[in-house]
Amino acid sequence: MIRLTIRTLGTAALFALVVTGAWAGSDERKGTSGAPELLIQVGPRGSALGGAAASDVAGVESIFWNPAGLANMEGPEALFSHMRYFADMDVNYAAIATRAGALGSLGFSAKVLSVGDVIVTTETAPDGTGEIIQPTFTVLTGSWARQFTDRVNFGASVNLVNERILDLTASGLAFDFGVQYSTGWRGLMLSMTMKNFGGSMQYTGSNLEVNVRPPGSPPDGSNRTLSFSTARFEMPSFFTLSGAYDLYRRGENALRFRGAFQNNNFYGDNFTGAAEWGYKDLYAIRGSWFGTLTTSTDPVTRNDSMNFDSGDDLYQGFALGGTFLVKTGATKLGVDVAWRPAREFFDDIYEVGLRLKF
Repeated sequence: MIRLTIRTLGTAALFALVVTGAWAGSDERKGTSGAPELLIQVGPRGSALGGAAASDVAGVESIFWNPAGLANMEGPEALFSHMRYFADMDVNYAAIATRAGALGSLGFSAKVLSVGDVIVTTETAPDGTGEIIQPTFTVLTGSWARQFTDRVNFGASVNLVNERILDLTASGLAFDFGVQYSTGWRGLMLSMTMKNFGGSMQYTGSNLEVNVRPPGSPPDGSNRTLSFSTARFEMPSFFTLSGAYDLYRRGENALRFRGAFQNNNFYGDNFTGAAEWGYKDLYAIRGSWFGTLTTSTDPVTRNDSMNFDSGDDLYQGFALGGTFLVKTGATKLGVDVAWRPAREFFDDIYEVGLRLKF
């Protein structure tokens, strides 16, 4: 057990150093990744705790935050949530998970980002052509996790990403991996998570085709169908180290602290702190704060500078949430809410979820 623990944590720390040195949390690549729907947090409990939720998340919510947490399931679970995203966009999420005997635990989820109605405009019809499109961005996930020892969990997920705008589509696969380690001391848990690692995506479809007469062809020449190609884009991958610790636990009351460091491939690194108070596993209130550390290079002097600010380009940095759980026989019904304030003219983000444990 001791050797396994040392190897697990040592590997995580070594990988963190390698990743940090390679990506450096710079903003120079901001806006160059694709599949932003992969980064949209889902599950109100985790959303209120931020990236620190990966440290000790358990059950069906683990599918998004850290698949290793599925190993701690006691029975079948389901989660349904709705998020009112900024700019009148909506995010709907559904997930189910269950134990699968000696195989471990399995989970499946679907996340759909709906942009809403978009009026089609052209150079000749700037007020609209009368056509309305509804772009959709979908992530389908399958997860597996297993408890390898009484203290070490490992999990993995495969995400099928699909984006559709008019007749253009882009699809790709992204993989998640996670490890959780319970020290057995005052509820201290440590975790490592790698998310959204996969190949590049590219838009294809009939909307990239045009029927024209090739340049230099004779006057009586026929038209040809020409097809344009689009640039490929990478997945927004990131790596997270996190931990959780019981600051206070007496009787049915518990106050738990969580922290996380997240190294991002396409924007600045994040540091998150979160706290949660719970009573009898029936009620809970929680909150978190995160800041972004970025480095930039002066184009003239080539000197590097470092900045640390609350939040990021969208969020102000803090989040709040709560839980109410009702037991009806062998079934537990939980209602979770989360609120994350957005910057400037963006609407605040609200999320409501319904959890079922059977």
